[in-house]
Amino acid sequence: MILLSVALLAATPNVAQTVAPDPALSLQLHRADEALLKAVHSGDRAAWQRLASSDFAYVDEEGGVTPLPTFLAALDPDTEKPLQIQSYQLTRAGDTAIVIHTDTDEQQVKYLFTESWQRLNGDWKLRLLHITNVLVDPPALTLTAAQMDELVGTYCSGPDTLVLQRDGNRLLSKRTGADEVEQRAETRDVLFTPGNPRIRKVFQRDASGKVTGFLRRYITSDVLWVRVS
Repeated sequence: MILLSVALLAATPNVAQTVAPDPALSLQLHRADEALLKAVHSGDRAAWQRLASSDFAYVDEEGGVTPLPTFLAALDPDTEKPLQIQSYQLTRAGDTAIVIHTDTDEQQVKYLFTESWQRLNGDWKLRLLHITNVLVDPPALTLTAAQMDELVGTYCSGPDTLVLQRDGNRLLSKRTGADEVEQRAETRDVLFTPGNPRIRKVFQRDASGKVTGFLRRYITSDVLWVRVS
């Protein structure tokens, strides 16, 4: 009988755990997140102690990881209004829920929150929080035709080639194997691609003011492109 029971257990397939929205839980955690946002600005440590797990960690956009005790110690009341939740998505798999929500502050700066919630001893607790600023394109300047022509040319970095040309009042760049894209000016010597604000082209000049190349800057990483014609 024991051998038969063991055989039956071994033959039983694993039950797949479904991942799906849960409207009731979404409403519950939405309210919890609103309470946590208010608690950040009021310095309410008790709210965070109630809703966060003991192993809670906050991951910021610079890559720092802050445990709950350090996070609580840094909470102080301020005069700003709490962030306002603009969109909220939740999926649940058993006792785990993943939440993604976007928020805005008083200046309409947008933030993206990614959260991991888990039901522990019957209560839903926030275990992991990551917040990043949603970047947008910087204000663009209008360059004169002469200023754009100073930047026009062919640039190389290793085996790759990029051609920058002017089409009327627009600057267009074409990299080997890629589509042609418009460039906008943040300053006279700094260009960006609309919709991709993390990357800049920072142009370099020699002592006479002639453009010699540019640095393709991704946040803090630079790749040099040399002007060849």
